[in-house]
Amino acid sequence: MPKSAHVSSPAVRAIHNLVGECRDLGDNPTRWREHAFARLAVEVGADLVVGGELAGLKSGCPRDLGNTSWGWDRGFDRRGWDRALELLQREPNYSSIAGEYGRRMSPNGGDALSLTELVTEPTWKRSVEYTEVFRTIGVEHAVYCLPSVPGKANEASGSILLRAPGRPDFSAREKAIVREAHALLVALVGGPLARFSDPSPADLSPRVRDVLRCLLEGDGDKQVAARLGISRYTVNVHAKAIYRHFGVRSRAELLARWVRRGWSSGRPGW
Repeated sequence: MPKSAHVSSPAVRAIHNLVGECRDLGDNPTRWREHAFARLAVEVGADLVVGGELAGLKSGCPRDLGNTSWGWDRGFDRRGWDRALELLQREPNYSSIAGEYGRRMSPNGGDALSLTELVTEPTWKRSVEYTEVFRTIGVEHAVYCLPSVPGKANEASGSILLRAPGRPDFSAREKAIVREAHALLVALVGGPLARFSDPSPADLSPRVRDVLRCLLEGDGDKQVAARLGISRYTVNVHAKAIYRHFGVRSRAELLARWVRRGWSSGRPGW
């Protein structure tokens, strides 16, 4: 690796800390990504980060599987991002950038590539993506990193880091940091880091989440009722709703699912 692309020891520590913090939020696919985006933006000096999951990137017909973002409070126009999602749904191959990234992906993806590496400036300035998305948002530079989800060769999980006009493009070192962070994160997607398709505790009502936490901490129905000040009948109703939500039939299966995914009951994402 050239010296300009070297990831320093402090940056490596920051990346590992970022991954650990994401694991603590891992059962909420939106929260762990937003946290990753925020921390990574600080590490490489991005002004805005958008991303999530895509299917069909390698085949040239990308499809949104779930998305989130960070940084809109910095004065950017979200209508540009909404337009990008609209175009993606209506014309999946509208983005020359996504198409070129998909063509250049290694078997497992994970490359961190800037706009200048993916498209020539004349082509870019004539594109719908530039005129209706980038200019509307108010950004100029971007680095794309969309590695493949483990076991899903044509599904990707990653982000696009963006900078406002007047700032320099992303350096080789910054792109190396982006690549290393995504390599560690994507290895956990579908395990400790939930996908958008996974049932999440965040989708349950606050009271049902309270019951879930008690069950995961080993309380029986009587203990849950006493802790929460509700009847055992209500506990049973909520427990059945939890089992349906997570596709299990018993408390033992629920606990086994939590252990298998590497989750714990003390979830900041709840």
